[in-house]
Amino acid sequence: MNCEKVLSRLHAYLDGEVPAKLLRQVEEHLSSCPSCRSQVERIRQVQDMIEGLSVPPLPLEFAARIMTKAQWEVSFATEKRSFFSLDWQPFQWLVDLSAPMRMATCAVVFLACLLGMSMSKELSLSGNSQNLVAQTDNIDGFEWFGPTPPASLGSAYLTLALATPEDQGTR
Repeated sequence: MNCEKVLSRLHAYLDGEVPAKLLRQVEEHLSSCPSCRSQVERIRQVQDMIEGLSVPPLPLEFAARIMTKAQWEVSFATEKRSFFSLDWQPFQWLVDLSAPMRMATCAVVFLACLLGMSMSKELSLSGNSQNLVAQTDNIDGFEWFGPTPPASLGSAYLTLALATPEDQGTR
C-alpha cells in the first residue's frame, strides 16, 4: 500500500472504521513509513486536544427557544405559499431579487424585445432581394434556424450571418 492510499484512510483507521484486511495493510505500511506515522500522531494530538475541550453550558430554556423558533419558521413557510398548487415556480429567482434588480431585469428583457422587433422590422423594410424563407444548408451550426419565416429574429440573424463584407459596405 502506498502513502497516498494510507493518508486517505487515516481518519477511518483512527476511528476504527476500516475492515480487518485493510486494517492489516495500513498497520504494515505504518510500521515501515515514518512520514505516515508522524501524520497519525498529529491527527491523534488534534483529536486529544478537541476531546479535552470543555463544552460551555447552554443558557436556560435554550432548547425551548430553538423549538419555538423552528415551529414559527415552519408555520411562516406554509403561510407564505403562493396561490399556485404546484411547487415548481420558474420565476422564484425574480421574486427573490430586490426591487431595483427586478426593475433592471425587466428593463433588460424589454430592451431585448425592442431590439429584436427593431431588427426584424428593419430587415423587412430594407428591400433585400432575398428569398422569403432563409435557408441555411451551407452554414455549420445554423441548421436549427432554418427555414425561418420572413421578418423573424432568426431570419434577421441569418441575414447578418450570411452577409459578405461587400454586402455590409453597401448598406
